[in-house]
Amino acid sequence: MFPPMSSDRVRWLLLAVAAGVLVAHALTYNFVTDDAYISFVFSRNLAEHGELAFNLGHPVEGYTNFLWTVLMALGMLLGVEPEVASRVLALACALGTLYVTLRLMDRALGRPSAWSAVPPLLLACSSGFACWTSGGLETQLFTLLVVVAIDGVVDAVQRPGAIIRAAVALALSAMTRPEGLLVAAVLALVHLTTIIGALRAYRKWPGMKYDVIAVVAFLGLWAPWFYWRYRYYGHLWPNTYYVKAAGRWTDPKLSMEMYQNGVHYLWVWLQQTRLIYALPLAAIGMLVGGSRTPRFALAMTCLLLSAVYVPYTISVGGDFMGLHRFIMPLFVTAAITVTLGLEFVVGRLASESNRMIIAAVAGCLLVGGFAFTQYKLTRESLRWGNFANDRGIDTPAFLIVYTEDRGEIGKAMAPCFRADDFSIVGGAGAQPFYGRMQGIDVFGLVSDRIAHEEPRMRARAGHTKFGSDALLAQYDPTFVFSCYQIHAKPDQPSLGCGGFWLARGYELVTMRVPAMRQQGQYYTFLAKKARAFQCPGRVH
Repeated sequence: MFPPMSSDRVRWLLLAVAAGVLVAHALTYNFVTDDAYISFVFSRNLAEHGELAFNLGHPVEGYTNFLWTVLMALGMLLGVEPEVASRVLALACALGTLYVTLRLMDRALGRPSAWSAVPPLLLACSSGFACWTSGGLETQLFTLLVVVAIDGVVDAVQRPGAIIRAAVALALSAMTRPEGLLVAAVLALVHLTTIIGALRAYRKWPGMKYDVIAVVAFLGLWAPWFYWRYRYYGHLWPNTYYVKAAGRWTDPKLSMEMYQNGVHYLWVWLQQTRLIYALPLAAIGMLVGGSRTPRFALAMTCLLLSAVYVPYTISVGGDFMGLHRFIMPLFVTAAITVTLGLEFVVGRLASESNRMIIAAVAGCLLVGGFAFTQYKLTRESLRWGNFANDRGIDTPAFLIVYTEDRGEIGKAMAPCFRADDFSIVGGAGAQPFYGRMQGIDVFGLVSDRIAHEEPRMRARAGHTKFGSDALLAQYDPTFVFSCYQIHAKPDQPSLGCGGFWLARGYELVTMRVPAMRQQGQYYTFLAKKARAFQCPGRVH
């Protein structure tokens, strides 16, 4: 892409540019989503009470990001609020991903090259990568660990000891997201091809001792944690698995609708990233490379990881959060394979005399064209009023205002709750966090009863189950916040979902929360009449 004598210096300069672009791009979003606050409740209870539970004394594994949750708890012990710690740590992880991606490209190309800076530039320009560098979730920590693991496997082609680094990263990734086990299986298969290649070529297994150490390192980190969480929570998988991916459907047609939503989720990703137009380059990048080389190992990893991640994503219906945080590792593999494909095409079609110029032009066109599309996507995704969902996929604009409004409700009502109050909520995030509420969410993320007893009744990712009134009533809640309305005028509305509760000694309560922005300043919900709830801001 640039003259050889300056390529090393240029690639570091371009990496610095990518880092600066990513910081600015992520700050354009600069938010914490409601789901992040679910983990923050667990983190706070761990930091303050030593319990990794949403409701003290009743451990339910309502998170899928153990390592991230613990890191947020450590931050709280040090006096750092999770809203700040999560964004700072995620940004640090994203910047780390840019660096490791550059080094990974160097290994694949067999030399330091300015081409290596192209994937970091693409990632920095990506709306999805920047959005979920913010958001407060574990996405970028998981992505970094996956990329470090890939780098270790690719490096192990020439330096067998690097596989230990991969094993440690994989164990930590599996403790950060359940998908880490899928990634571990893929990388184990890739590394197995390296072993088989060495046996065929040299009749020996030169890295055997390192592979044994790697297996011990993986199991030594992951197995004790898995055993602990099984003993602590009583189930093999997180509660969120039983909510999102287990149980019978009330209507068999919903299963097919779920698959269709998963396909739509991936199609939107291909369209919004314009990867649909670069798939030929990505295919070339995945299929070209000599056997027993780092480039072959990287290409095979990208191919197999896509082959595993795509059907897995389809099977769970994608995700309800826009800009594709669920498949963030594929952002990295896509950037790498497209770049490898373009580098190969330029190298084969351009003559020696003009190759550097053509490479520079091709690289600039790729990054510049992509940056332009993502600039428009970022603006549109954050545009005020862009709140409508796309087949269950919420926009960042909606996620931001939804979380902020629920946070304001929690802050306004926090002084009015009693220690023995118990609530049923819709979103189990910002409102319970700021209100310091005990309770469960109606979707069952922090309720093992909903997760294990209720059928799947909606084909929306993460929201397939819904607690029935009969089951929710068994919790004897003080407040029912899952049956509510936010409105612009103080006149109290009638709640269509309230009949069951009104007949059982509950009343409508309306609060004025001036800081809410989306639908109005008035919030109507249900509370026990016997509670005689009083709070500043209540409208009588």
